[in-house]
Amino acid sequence: MLVPTAKSTGIFTASLGLVKALKDKGVNAALFRPFDCCKNVCACKDSYSVSFCDAVKQIAAGERTELLEKVVANFKRFLADTKADVVIAEGVVNDKLDQDKLNADVCHALDADIVVVNLGKCAKAKALNAVTLQAFGNSGKTRVVGNIILNRNAPKDAHGEKRLVLAGNGGEFTACCDNCAIDNIIADIPFDMYNYAVRAKDIADFIGGKVIAGDAEARGFRVVFDLKDKNKKHVLITETLPTEAESGIVILAKGIEGQLSNVNAVISSEQNVWDIAKTLARMPAQLAADDTARADKAAEFAAPYFDADALAALSKVDADRTPLMSPAAFRLKLTELARAAHKRIALPEGDEPRTVCAAAKVAASGIATPVLFGKKDKILAVAKEQGVTLGEGVQFVDPEEVRMNYVARLVELRKKKGLTEEQAIDMLKDNVVLGTMMLERNEVDGLVSGAVHTTANTIRPPLQIIKTAPNASLVSSVFFMLMPEQVYVFGDCAINPNPTPADLAEIAIQSADTAKTFGIDPRVAMVTYSTGTSGKGPDIDTVTEATRIAKEKRPDLNIDGPLQYDAAVMPNVAAQKAPGSTVAGKATVFIFPSLEVGNVVYKAVQRSADLVSIGPMLQGMRKPVNDLSRGALVDDIIYTIAITAIQATQE
Repeated sequence: MLVPTAKSTGIFTASLGLVKALKDKGVNAALFRPFDCCKNVCACKDSYSVSFCDAVKQIAAGERTELLEKVVANFKRFLADTKADVVIAEGVVNDKLDQDKLNADVCHALDADIVVVNLGKCAKAKALNAVTLQAFGNSGKTRVVGNIILNRNAPKDAHGEKRLVLAGNGGEFTACCDNCAIDNIIADIPFDMYNYAVRAKDIADFIGGKVIAGDAEARGFRVVFDLKDKNKKHVLITETLPTEAESGIVILAKGIEGQLSNVNAVISSEQNVWDIAKTLARMPAQLAADDTARADKAAEFAAPYFDADALAALSKVDADRTPLMSPAAFRLKLTELARAAHKRIALPEGDEPRTVCAAAKVAASGIATPVLFGKKDKILAVAKEQGVTLGEGVQFVDPEEVRMNYVARLVELRKKKGLTEEQAIDMLKDNVVLGTMMLERNEVDGLVSGAVHTTANTIRPPLQIIKTAPNASLVSSVFFMLMPEQVYVFGDCAINPNPTPADLAEIAIQSADTAKTFGIDPRVAMVTYSTGTSGKGPDIDTVTEATRIAKEKRPDLNIDGPLQYDAAVMPNVAAQKAPGSTVAGKATVFIFPSLEVGNVVYKAVQRSADLVSIGPMLQGMRKPVNDLSRGALVDDIIYTIAITAIQATQE
């Protein structure tokens, strides 16, 4: 991903040039633009891109998550259609957005390496580079593969800012300081005015005018306008360096009519001449989708400036590269897998407001068929209060109408415990028990509860009725922790208080398989307060033995321990404490030595870092049942339903 360090960098010159340079070397490369220009700028509509306007609206509406999922979905379609071996993603340059934060989010979502696009190579440019990369977290330290210097000798305006488009009366271009402070430069692309020469029709669109004479495709790159001339009635935009003869594109101010000779195009505007000048000063260095001539020119110009060795390095797959599963990619994968599963999920807390809202969204998006327990009229009244619609994709179960259908079967299942018919009827008044019986009969595919019920209330009936899977020695739990750059799996944080070494090994194996099911590369860290052989004591012995058992039972899994948490996640700490470990510094699955530790850690991380935590997801059950936190948000419930639907497809 090409990441700009400033506004209006003309980044398309670098991205187009890099793609062409790679293609010239025989590499199947393609350019992906996560975002495109708004209609009032260049009428650019790429089917793989989200418009700037839509992006701004979604972020303002608090829908950043949905925006990033859309970008990932677009990228997957782009890859499928282009079948490119190397993709160059072009970072966004836009004053209306937090540019660095959004670029970092997109970079993480696409699991991209970083090439930084700088406007210079001096110490000042290096400082700006560092500020930009702060938004990228660990990726800004470990995933930067090179730097591009772009337009360092571009003209500057009266404020010392580089002006790539319609650059003013100008004189000589002022070069950036030649003292190079930036390392690993893969290209130093100078300014060329023709790369940023805009067409008459682009100018007309931007100022709200129209081309009334001449060639709408005529290009201009410099404003010729004397602010001291109070009688000036038009603005001249030249296509060549200014001469005594007027040429290029002329914009007629409000109220001025008539034709001009010796010009390539005439634009009429409803603005006065002063407002035209101010508007043109804000015109960004962007490329219209239909301006193929300028795109080809920019690519042809920039491609030769790329270093051959750098191009070769960018073309190769790094076998040692640690793949990341970003929150956006994870959420998208959840919804895609759940839609493909077509499962019915029981929701015993059917009239609980958050559950009703989640059910509406789940049904509308096709994630699953939610089955709401309760009186239909009451549930619909809650939906109306919450401002949501429960459409055809939602099903309802009235417990009073169906309860007696399950009495005999429940008595049969619990006969060894001496359960009577009267006791069974009383148990079935609990909707979780009723839902569990429907699950046992395969009338639903999974069950989600806990928005109101405690974990014990949710889990006890399935443990009594559904039991564990044939290949599982226990039931455990994991949380999916949606960190900014990577989704982690934490286990066990909800079920087993003091696991034995054999229990811990089973939890590690279950959690690794869960990670793999959901597309996360499982690198399992057996976490405790000591790394390797540096510590002694019974707690360390338990984790050491658990690691041995897990490796012996599943040699195909990447498991290591004992590891301290910092050694598990930080490459620099791992290099000191666990050199040679294939897990340390890049763990994705974390197995805690006890419920006390796991529960404290997951809540501390979730609340202190203000991140989404999905779970607990139960592992080892014969059929999928999942618990919710009583503080769960609507999105938490939606994704838990999706997880449950996916689990229902697994043996």
